[in-house]
Amino acid sequence: MLYLRPLNDQPNRFSPRDVIVEVLRYGWGLVLWFIFCMALAIGYLVYTPPEFYASTNVILQPRSSFSTVQGTDPSLLQVNLDNSQVESQIQIVKSERVLRYVFQTLNLQNDPEFVGKPITDPDPTGELARRRTEAAFQSFSDRVTVRRIGQSLVLEIGFRSRSSARAASIANSITASFMREQILGKAVSLQSSNDWLQVRKDEVNAQQKAVEDAVRTGDLGQQQFSASDSRIISGAIEPLAKTYPQTKLILALAFALALLTGLGMIGVLHSLDRTLRAKRHVQRDLGLNCLGIVPMATDSREGGLLSFLINLPRSALHSLRSLWPFRSDEQGESSEDFLSYSTSRAGTVSPFAESLRAVRTAIMGREVSSGPRLIGMVSCLPSEGKTTIASNLAHLFAASGRHTMLVDGDLRNSTLTRHYAPNAKYGLSDVLQHSESQITVSDVNIAPRLDFIPAMGSGRSTDINLFIGSSAMQGELRVMKAYDYVVVDLPAMSTSSDVKALVPLLDAVVFIIEAGKTTSDDVTEALETLQQANGKVLGAILNKVPKRDWPTLLRRPRQ
Repeated sequence: MLYLRPLNDQPNRFSPRDVIVEVLRYGWGLVLWFIFCMALAIGYLVYTPPEFYASTNVILQPRSSFSTVQGTDPSLLQVNLDNSQVESQIQIVKSERVLRYVFQTLNLQNDPEFVGKPITDPDPTGELARRRTEAAFQSFSDRVTVRRIGQSLVLEIGFRSRSSARAASIANSITASFMREQILGKAVSLQSSNDWLQVRKDEVNAQQKAVEDAVRTGDLGQQQFSASDSRIISGAIEPLAKTYPQTKLILALAFALALLTGLGMIGVLHSLDRTLRAKRHVQRDLGLNCLGIVPMATDSREGGLLSFLINLPRSALHSLRSLWPFRSDEQGESSEDFLSYSTSRAGTVSPFAESLRAVRTAIMGREVSSGPRLIGMVSCLPSEGKTTIASNLAHLFAASGRHTMLVDGDLRNSTLTRHYAPNAKYGLSDVLQHSESQITVSDVNIAPRLDFIPAMGSGRSTDINLFIGSSAMQGELRVMKAYDYVVVDLPAMSTSSDVKALVPLLDAVVFIIEAGKTTSDDVTEALETLQQANGKVLGAILNKVPKRDWPTLLRRPRQ
């Protein structure tokens, strides 16, 4: 009895095992995506100009106005700073006044690193020149970084440049400009003080000149500026390696991006994929008994690397053709070399043959009486390997000592007839067309204990209006009761209605599903059609299953 789970009651298919299988399934695509992302990252690293970062460390040491305490060295009077005052000093370093002085002193408005591509300006004093200068200053400002080190009073003043020497020089110049700003402020406040000492004034002026020289040269040296409220801890030195772009970080981000997007895309494809790919999918999503799984029939027997290399062109061609929606038969209706593969030379030790033997055992184990077994082989779509499985199962039934009949019931695409009886005088179609003439079909013996009935006689065409479920066909099936097993190869349900007409006359129907091609929706619709026709579905065979879903039986080493 057929048990079919409704679509809205299907369980969640996305199990941890499915994740692993899907990753293996799209393994090559995931590898190619990784290579693509890493190539982009490497290309970015190669073609992006390297930048170097140099920084100075400055400690803030504000002092009180020495006009408030007479006779006291003002350098000894310290004032505590809160967080807001430290942030104010950071903003002073990044202010336009401090940076503009460095920018103009070093004449950076014409530097290609900040200006970019040269532009011919017929009017150097015009608007275009001003915009270019402002754009260069903005580019210069964006390369300046000022940050507080922890909760201390130490500021790190840094600069990025394509030249390591220039990065250190400009970082020192910015620091000197910051010192200059503080000294200028101190000079202004002292000039208005009544206790101004000429010697102190000369000292401040000397430090002001020294700090302006430091801005121009980019060299702080070992000198300290006592008139400033800050003290230089360390000057900027030329970096030994580039800072930007960060190679390890970019490669790590590219790896993470490739992994997350690759797995995300696999998840999306899995959620959109309704095809049946493994035995567990057939049993879990359809509630249909899976009699067995059958791998792709092939001449190679897992011959290792050599066999892989030999079959690589064929595999690549098959992968490309699988993307084309109007592909022709590859196994089944047109692969006549495999119609008796399960009992031929190499097939006796092939995974294909062993899987079909397991299917034969499952079918024979379901015998409920000693009467004949009329078994129909059906599929949703063409090219699912239905004919190949029907022929091989018939050979296996006969090889097990059962008197077997193989019937070509596909009147439109008679692959079995073309292979086994191309010169037959009559076939099933002749019986259906001339039932009143008492035409009898002469069976053809194709193997010990295995006979065959063709679909049509040689040189004849089939009338597509024939009703295969007619009384003449019922009479032919009664004659076949003398056999232990009758295997009927039926057409694909998507191309013919003959299946619906014939399945009520059969003892059982075996459904062939191509792994990775047939969707659960297609199978559900076909099974509902068989139910309406009172068809008895014995189970399903999952055909052309990829190696990753083979059971342990098919994976064992060959002798």
